Amino acid sequence: LAARADSAEREADVLATLGVALVHAGRTRAGLEAFERGVARGSGHTRARVLFRRAYVWWVLGRHGEALEDVRRAIPVLRQAEDVIWTARALTLRATVHLALGSVERADADFTAAEALWDTTGQEHDKADAVESRGLAAFRSGDVPAALRLLDEAEERYGKLGTPTFMLTIRRCEVLMAAGLATEALAEADGAVAALDGIGGQSTRKAELLLVAARAARLADEPQTALARAAVAVRLFAGQRRTWYETHARLVLIEARV
Repeated sequence: LAARADSAEREADVLATLGVALVHAGRTRAGLEAFERGVARGSGHTRARVLFRRAYVWWVLGRHGEALEDVRRAIPVLRQAEDVIWTARALTLRATVHLALGSVERADADFTAAEALWDTTGQEHDKADAVESRGLAAFRSGDVPAALRLLDEAEERYGKLGTPTFMLTIRRCEVLMAAGLATEALAEADGAVAALDGIGGQSTRKAELLLVAARAARLADEPQTALARAAVAVRLFAGQRRTWYETHARLVLIEARV
């Protein structure tokens, strides 16, 4: 419909939405092709939003270099357009990618800038996301108690909004494992997988939860459970063309067999 109406900007926006949905459904190639068309069709402010969403998809795929490139292209345009909400989202995403690459100070600066912008809006979900992000930053800085406290606060905020918290569960499991609570992390990850299956949730998120469960099982000295969870994760990641994640899942398989 957008194409028939000859609205290139609307078509670009629809293609970006489609791209995210396809990647989360495990159809990575089709999703990236939709983004290619979306970037080509959009211009200015719209293209910046498309680039932000493609950066998010690159992050989901574990392709951090491409994620940084797209989000860095998007942020100046979003700022120039005085788009507070999307600028804050882009800063939060860039911070998350920085954390994945080990750049804690850069991530903290972006999280702080994003939170200042969120304080000027009524976006309660995004404010909860900012608290979750601060929890992740605290964990990467080595402050496990602060990380758990912030993640609990974020979960409470999400709960009031009725928002699923599967990504938060993954992060809390990482913190629990770092605190030596692998058995608790395994139980939480397995519970989240069951809940996700119950609602027919995203296959991308299921794969990530299974990887966390496998890692927790290995640390909890449950090698057979680790092998079972990791094997399914490898299969899902391979089907989703998420090489970075697939490699990590294969590593757990190797470690569980030792």
